[in-house]
Amino acid sequence: MHFSRTFYKGTAICSMVSVITTLLLIFLPRFFAPIEGFDDRMARIHEPAYIVRSWAYLLHPFLVLAAALGIAMRIRKVASAAAVIGLLGFTLWAFNEAAQQTLTLFAFDEWRALYATADEATRERIRTSTLIYDGLWDGMYFLLLLGFSIGNLSFVFAFLSMRWLTRVTAAFLVAAVVLTSTFMLSELGWNLPSDALGTWAYAAVQPLGRALVGVWLWRFSDELRSLDD
Repeated sequence: MHFSRTFYKGTAICSMVSVITTLLLIFLPRFFAPIEGFDDRMARIHEPAYIVRSWAYLLHPFLVLAAALGIAMRIRKVASAAAVIGLLGFTLWAFNEAAQQTLTLFAFDEWRALYATADEATRERIRTSTLIYDGLWDGMYFLLLLGFSIGNLSFVFAFLSMRWLTRVTAAFLVAAVVLTSTFMLSELGWNLPSDALGTWAYAAVQPLGRALVGVWLWRFSDELRSLDD
């Protein structure tokens, strides 16, 4: 089976576009109004920054998964196990994140829209449903972190055996695994970095890493070219 240059360049473009969605996910919350209670949380649905971020959040995992597919297909001949495990890890991450955001957009946000004009009995049902939503969201969040770590680690093992740009890209994948591990530990009750440190480290590592993946996919879009170049 042969994949064309167009396929790899398409996945490279997806990775580059994911830089934009990553930045939107990181920085748009800075424009959110502060929340002082449950009513404020429900009212957030009307904020423009929240609306833009919500749809970017849904698009984002599919862009990154496309880039992961490109990586997996490009390394399949030299590291078939890493290609399969890495792609499965990113698939687990992407579909959990997409399902998580679909639940937000088409269930939770509908409750938010209803809340302002609902009677007290309906509001109480929304509060109860929100508790269930929060529990499901947290469980899916931990699972997507696990898949993201598996996907990145698998590609790292393949990339470290190569040279130049590939190894530099691997360094950013390692950094992504380290950051994800801190988020997983935080979910388990181990709060290692401060929120500010975690946010700025994420803002530095993830966009640059995805840009490098895009450059790597574009550079090695010809399957006849050695990955050690």
